[in-house]
Amino acid sequence: MQKGKLTKDTIVVAGQERSYVYYIPSDYDEKTPLPLLFSFHGATSNAEHHSRLTQFHKLAETEKFFVLYPESTHVDPANPAAKQWNEGVDGNPAKAANVDDVGFIAELLEQWKQKYHVNKNKIFTTGFSNGSGFSLRLAIDLPNTFTGVGGVAGPLPIVFSNKVENMPPLVFIMGDADPVIPFTAADAAGEKKYFIYDLLGARKTAEAFAYGSFDVTDIQTERLPTVLLEDPTRVDRTKFLDKQERARVTFYTVKGGGHTWPGGPKLQPPAANGAVSQQLDATRVIWDTLSNLTSPK
Repeated sequence: MQKGKLTKDTIVVAGQERSYVYYIPSDYDEKTPLPLLFSFHGATSNAEHHSRLTQFHKLAETEKFFVLYPESTHVDPANPAAKQWNEGVDGNPAKAANVDDVGFIAELLEQWKQKYHVNKNKIFTTGFSNGSGFSLRLAIDLPNTFTGVGGVAGPLPIVFSNKVENMPPLVFIMGDADPVIPFTAADAAGEKKYFIYDLLGARKTAEAFAYGSFDVTDIQTERLPTVLLEDPTRVDRTKFLDKQERARVTFYTVKGGGHTWPGGPKLQPPAANGAVSQQLDATRVIWDTLSNLTSPK
């Protein structure tokens, strides 16, 4: 066990070696139960790059939680796009190869609960792009496992849209100028070409979780204060509230935002992915939202 530094490790699942990067706070005493957060990289990316993009581990040092950055399988090393999570979308090389990513994460989580003092009421899953869609799938395929789900720029695959029941609370963030994944169904049906289809729109993803799993009694939308005047992006926050006025789903629309991680590095190549908003710190927003949840609903 390494504390206070990003460390790569492996496990064997169904005869296959799978890898991940983890972070344990430097003062972890093995007695106090800590929350655990998964964060999944996007297509063509990797765990190390995703750690630099999101910086969840730096937050983990001060907020005291475990972070796991799992690594997807590169099913065809000659094709960069063949390194993805199997989020269930047709055309995904990992799906075509029948990669059992859900089984990998289920086993990884079980091993961590056995080896470390994990707070079982505070287990979260998050991700970016393809990793976001995979996080949403995990919440469906591993029911009663996660206390909350967070996603950026990766809506729910349509194939799972009728299976969203008894889900944990969700925080979802996406730019409405995303050039990689359609922000809405209307965008997908338009003349512009995207890299990925067969996903619900951003708001439809939020609504699927909200209405499929909760008794929503109110919806509140507000424009968040501008942080940087020179940043042309703006952020709208929509909360889906239950009878107790708790936000069960929180949806952030980044006006003018691209296929990027808000609040992350100002340069997130390729440049064609669009604007990186600095009006919102996605890492902090996701953690603050999820960490205030105490148990599966």
